[in-house]
Amino acid sequence: MANPAHLKAAAYGALVLAFGHALSSRKFMKLRQFRELPSIALVCSTVGWYQGSAYLVLTALLNLQWSLNPQALEEPLHRATAALLTVIAWGSSISYLRGGVKSSGFITAAAGAFQAWAAFRS
Repeated sequence: MANPAHLKAAAYGALVLAFGHALSSRKFMKLRQFRELPSIALVCSTVGWYQGSAYLVLTALLNLQWSLNPQALEEPLHRATAALLTVIAWGSSISYLRGGVKSSGFITAAAGAFQAWAAFRS
């Protein structure tokens, strides 16, 4: 069974990352190249960035819930949800690293690894 303290740590970590992720938008959204994107690219990029922050908040909420009931992670639906959170983090990490955004890539990879460890370690 997953350790409630590890799940709670994953939850608080995800909240910190969500806050940092949302704040980091200021840096690249001020770039002239970003502001000059065609309207559809600008809107989709902006919305997608904040959806990423919401994903991290959702990750935090799920981990908080699992910390209150770690037995839930024995059920296939909850295990699949935890696995999906990990896959999304690692997929995002690969995209960041391929795009040269190394700090975000490494942080996201570590967050995915911690998520997997917290949810699946018995």
